[in-house]
Amino acid sequence: MNRSVQELQPFVWSGIALAIPAAWETGELDDGYALLEYGFRPVLELKTAIIRGRFSFKRHLKQLAKAGKHGPAPHIEAVQPPPEWPVFPSTIQLETFTWQGKRTSGLGLILFCHTCQRATLMQIYDRGLAEAPRIVASFRDHDKPSEPSIAVYDIQATLPATFGLTGFQFEAGRFSLVFARSQETITLWRWSPADVMLAGCGGDLATLVRQNGLLPDIASPPIRRSADNHVQWQWHRKGPRNRLRDRFRRRPHDSNHLLRIWHHRPANRILAVRAVNVEDLATFDRICCSYGIIQKENAANDAG
Repeated sequence: MNRSVQELQPFVWSGIALAIPAAWETGELDDGYALLEYGFRPVLELKTAIIRGRFSFKRHLKQLAKAGKHGPAPHIEAVQPPPEWPVFPSTIQLETFTWQGKRTSGLGLILFCHTCQRATLMQIYDRGLAEAPRIVASFRDHDKPSEPSIAVYDIQATLPATFGLTGFQFEAGRFSLVFARSQETITLWRWSPADVMLAGCGGDLATLVRQNGLLPDIASPPIRRSADNHVQWQWHRKGPRNRLRDRFRRRPHDSNHLLRIWHHRPANRILAVRAVNVEDLATFDRICCSYGIIQKENAANDAG
């Protein structure tokens, strides 16, 4: 008996990729961790990490379970994978289990890929079990499309793999994601609905930027306005003086800031990217060009 066709959208985070129902939303994020919700209740929890050394399902299940805020309850029972689940290649080890808590229960799986040495724990809550076969079939770790490297909530982007999450904030109509490597940081913003946000600032993106405190007074006027309706600034800000550190620097200690904002009209969203200390301007430009709204896909071929 065929299920009704439902829209899917990509979910890409911390080195793994899935296709999930478009109605599911990102509830929590961390480095190697994600919680997805439907109707403000959890439906899928993910924990993933690269394993150094020998892998033990029992040991790593306990370690990964402790890493999240909604980890499996103490009562866990090993079971066989459901018959409608896909058969994984021999390079992937799979263990499945049921878990039962005081208020929640569901089906879990832990995968270990011998090719990329990544272990992934997935807990599918009872409310999400109907979608489990398609979600599990869509799972990828090392064998993923080249882009995007991030696809969460309703946005997607491609960042260098060496950037790790250092912070995120979700608010009504606005969210931000912050990534860093060494002294470099990348921040992604998204506002919605754009028409309402722009109405509050006279339709001017530069005013919106200043109203949200993204631009200091020292910033120069916009350096570029183009046909794709983006506005961009560049400025330098001096950091705390440290004479010993500065003796070994080739240039004075000041941080380079780049900020670009634009109106994504088809989705009625406003997107912005800020880079700090990213010396390669081509990298900043590629990140901006990759940053956009997720394109949902139809799941007709996957409905069983």
